[in-house]
Amino acid sequence: MQNIILEEMEKLDGILIATTNLNQNLDAAFERRFLFKIKFEKPSEEAKRKIWQSKLTWLNEEDASKLAADYSFSGGEIDNIVRKVIMEEVLSDVKPELHQIIGYCDTEKFSSKSGVKKLGF
Repeated sequence: MQNIILEEMEKLDGILIATTNLNQNLDAAFERRFLFKIKFEKPSEEAKRKIWQSKLTWLNEEDASKLAADYSFSGGEIDNIVRKVIMEEVLSDVKPELHQIIGYCDTEKFSSKSGVKKLGF
């Protein structure tokens, strides 16, 4: 598959923009075909707090600060959790409490704080 992609990249008459969070898996032949590489760091604790509060407007500053401090999530990972919170709110007609949001945070990654590897919800 990689060879096919490399061949197609060589034929491309245009601009290709690609993203990955697994750049360590790119081999030299693949990596050298990208003229520019930009690394985006995970958001700071303050930025994460603002993301939490902008997505869950009813979340108080103390709870948003706790989530930001306790979890090293990217903006996309926070979005995943927010979607779960919204689904819970729609299904039960009740805003989830902080402990429920923490539960979603703990299961967001394959290896959670409890060490349990989980796939899906």
